Amino acid sequence: MEIVNAQCPSQRQILQYLVDGCLVEGLLEHLKAEWISTTQVDDRLTWLPLLGDHSHDETKRIWYWPQGESQSIALLLQPGITQAWEKVPHTPVMLVDHPERQWHRLDALAFARRLFTAGTSGKEASFTEGQQVFLRALSDTLWQAASSVDHDVRTEALSMLSTAEHFKVMEQWASLLDRPYHPIAKAKQGLNEAEYKAYMAEFNGPITLRWVAIDKHCLMSGAGVTDKTLPPVHWLASEAGVQAVAQEMDVRGVRHTHVALPVHPWQHEHSLPLWLKTAFEAGDCVSLEAVTEPWWATSSLRSLAPTTDSTHFLKLPMAIHSLGASRYLPAVKMLNGDLSAHLLQQAKTLDDQLAKGLYLCDESKWWAYMPEGATLFDEAPRHLSAMVRSYPKVLLEDADVRLVPMATLGTPLPKGEHHVFDDWLEQRGMPATPTSVKALFGELCNRFFDINLRMFRLGMLAEVHGQNAVLVFKAGHCDGLLLRDHDSLRICVERLTQQGMQDPSYRIKQGHSNTLYHDSLEALLFWLQTLAIQVNLRAIIDTLAEYYALPANTLWLTLAERLKAQITTLPFDQQDRTLLMTQLFEQKQWPYKRLIAPIIERAGGPGSMPFGTSLTCNPFLQASALSVGVKEEVAMEE
Repeated sequence: MEIVNAQCPSQRQILQYLVDGCLVEGLLEHLKAEWISTTQVDDRLTWLPLLGDHSHDETKRIWYWPQGESQSIALLLQPGITQAWEKVPHTPVMLVDHPERQWHRLDALAFARRLFTAGTSGKEASFTEGQQVFLRALSDTLWQAASSVDHDVRTEALSMLSTAEHFKVMEQWASLLDRPYHPIAKAKQGLNEAEYKAYMAEFNGPITLRWVAIDKHCLMSGAGVTDKTLPPVHWLASEAGVQAVAQEMDVRGVRHTHVALPVHPWQHEHSLPLWLKTAFEAGDCVSLEAVTEPWWATSSLRSLAPTTDSTHFLKLPMAIHSLGASRYLPAVKMLNGDLSAHLLQQAKTLDDQLAKGLYLCDESKWWAYMPEGATLFDEAPRHLSAMVRSYPKVLLEDADVRLVPMATLGTPLPKGEHHVFDDWLEQRGMPATPTSVKALFGELCNRFFDINLRMFRLGMLAEVHGQNAVLVFKAGHCDGLLLRDHDSLRICVERLTQQGMQDPSYRIKQGHSNTLYHDSLEALLFWLQTLAIQVNLRAIIDTLAEYYALPANTLWLTLAERLKAQITTLPFDQQDRTLLMTQLFEQKQWPYKRLIAPIIERAGGPGSMPFGTSLTCNPFLQASALSVGVKEEVAMEE
């Protein structure tokens, strides 16, 4: 039996995500498993140390799945908030050997294998291609997450750091988890162990870029690039670095005919020889040996932060596989990002509060290899491109500002030694009590929903999962929201036109589904419910509840209260307000983004992260019901 230290914090977390994901996606429903009340446990299970303090809790169930005549799998379930049932945190998945009265912990990989071989007499040869894809990603997730436990994220004396230095640590911290609730999110397939430790942000290692000179006739560029715009190296290197690149291009005779683009060292070694061999042989692309200043990795593997005093960051393609998709950087994505950024700037002119609280990275300076005859949707060109992501100087150069990716707030450190709220509480002079934590979380929700609902009212929603959305704190107060990765701005054209804006005419491959256009505000609301609340804010709630020993449902009720207040206060018309109140607070079910089954169904291949849609319970109704249950239990004890 393959068991990867199932008691390691990262392994427990991945197992939790896997079991919970299978439950909410209905992947366990076809199994002949029993749901046994903890008050009705029989001789098969009474000897197991599974129940602990839960033996008399009528709300919990043992999920019992026979494995032949002598074995079974048992785990403990409880009512959830974002889904009807979830595995009780920190409890094992047990493989029980009944004749020997012994049990072993199963890790996520062992559990998934048993799940996929159900009904096939346990023959692993019967795995489908999609199941094999998922298992390989899960295997990589387990060893990579275990490696990241030995991180180099230094959280001591954060208050003494400059804004840029503090932001660097926040990015490293966010990298420890990647996307929450996705059991294979941590997998960066294509990296070996040495590369993983060299290129992941949490290991705090400098990365030296490669440079490739590209024939000017084979380049397309972004909205922020004109004939007068300096080439990429001037934005990304010191004067010495600029001179080193220029001198080598002189020697190679390409200084006036080519433009030098930075390339991630992994991409230069593994991907370019595979996809662009002909371009290098023809001289359209020329590898340079010039060395410029190193860079830091961020929570997004292909985005890099400067080691110099600069506001210019960098995004590059990497053909590693993550979240069920290749992480290249196609021109079409950056082109759509330019169109989205224009809409976001327009939105700021239509709402004074957005103008004050919504900050945008400038992502208009980009260059992409695009040879004659190629299209925006060809595979090879998307492996060689670069984006200069410029952060607002007014933020990075202000000593009173703290930039915190929301993913950081939803990522527990492996040893649980610190949370960003510790620093926020100290800065505000507030004690680390449940009341204080709920108050600050409420402030966070106020600002987050104020900005997102104002955008929603205008007919747009950004992809505000924890990695793209960065909270802006000023002097200890949540001041605004900084957005990056503009290419995934979701829109409702009918509402945009009502507000005086136009269809941006996103470039979308004909015949392929898209997630950018939506026919109604109700359809657009899906992204607020899923990415913003069920993923981003839920991760923050779960982390705060664990770290500060708070009941999660009380934080959910705080979120609901602040969201309801924003809907009531903001200048929605009555039809919009009714839609929001009905869909968010009255409907018994919410939409849910399925993750596991879609990866298995697609079985690899190109495209962005695969997902499907289904339904789950309304977290606000669930949190209210659990809160009533707690009050009744306390009353009975008194």
